[in-house]
Amino acid sequence: MEESELREAARRLLTANLRQGISPWTGQPYSFAWPSTQTYPFQWFWDSCFHAIVWTHLDMEQAKEELRTLLRAQRPDGHIPHRIAWERTATYPYRFYLHSRSARNPWRSELVQPAVLAIAVEEVHARSGDDAFLAEVLPGVAKFYRWLAEQRDPDGDGLISIIHPYESGIDHKPAYDVVYGLKGGWPTAAVLACRSLDLVNRARNYNLGLIFRVDRFSVEDVLVNCIYAQGLAALARLLRRRGDTDEADAFARRAERVEQAILTKCRAGDGLFYDLYSRQEKMARVKTMTSLFPLILDSIDRPTLERLVRDHLLNPGEFWLPYPVPTVARDEPAFNAGFRSPLASGLWRGPTWVCINWFLVRGLRKHGFTAEAAHIVERTKELVLRGGFREFYNPFTGKPLGARGFSWSTLVLDMLDNQA
Repeated sequence: MEESELREAARRLLTANLRQGISPWTGQPYSFAWPSTQTYPFQWFWDSCFHAIVWTHLDMEQAKEELRTLLRAQRPDGHIPHRIAWERTATYPYRFYLHSRSARNPWRSELVQPAVLAIAVEEVHARSGDDAFLAEVLPGVAKFYRWLAEQRDPDGDGLISIIHPYESGIDHKPAYDVVYGLKGGWPTAAVLACRSLDLVNRARNYNLGLIFRVDRFSVEDVLVNCIYAQGLAALARLLRRRGDTDEADAFARRAERVEQAILTKCRAGDGLFYDLYSRQEKMARVKTMTSLFPLILDSIDRPTLERLVRDHLLNPGEFWLPYPVPTVARDEPAFNAGFRSPLASGLWRGPTWVCINWFLVRGLRKHGFTAEAAHIVERTKELVLRGGFREFYNPFTGKPLGARGFSWSTLVLDMLDNQA
């Protein structure tokens, strides 16, 4: 496959993964792309946000419909599930029962995922100019971000907390081994710890007050909060465009507060940023791509930014591998460039993922690191041209790994179309 064929290949993949129908739950139409027909045959929150961004380059109406579908699963209180099964079945995968309060029809989960929604809406609106679409979806988007602020910030410091690794979207990241109290970087133990946490949260009926009081897994994840801050800022801009100045100002202030909390509370002496866990806000000192994510923030100061890029991102002993950016630093004991299975080797413990590169490229471009961003884009393009749209790739060899026909790897299109 050559670069000129990427656009059509992305269109074919997203179209093949498209699912449409009428929801038995809401009576409304649904239209969204599965992440992968083989491995992920449902709708996932941040996957759909990424799909919508790519659809803006291929089919603007489907970009809008992907986000509308996501919002049709929203609860009255504002929560949007991390995973939705629009088609009724006699039985569901066992994790659906563990992630839902319903023992009979667990079609939507009680978990969330990184709040990319407002970023995706802003991208769709910027390219479509459709003010009617914006007016239609903005109330639900704002309600979701208010829910996060009200329900997921138990200590009131501005940073939201996740109650399960799946809520970060980066399931078995080795920094969570520290939270579990695991030693030795054994991925199977991390997977089993996730299953145990499923049982505990389900037994507590996803009562957030109780879950935070028990404090078994409560993590102020750097990646989650950086994306949350950027989402708040995007929402503020969209509200201001609609003329809602007061609410726009409120969300802008919240975005700034989250950014400052990240920059002051999560920064360590080595210049990297680490997740905080438990009520004591202990620091999970494992170098992962999460440690670099403040690169995407608007208010990061120049010395901190330079140190992140020069000392860490561009360090071949950490993140600057032949096909950057690996999800775990090369010099971490838990780093594993390959993959066998989620149980045997875990996920997000070394390989390169296109969605992570997409975020970091946006941050690098925003702050003037255009050459570094261009290098990541070029290497990401090479991964896809050589290996197709796969779930992730070996950062040394570029070998494609994980699920085939993986929809969000089409984000390479957006990276190329937005070259500085």
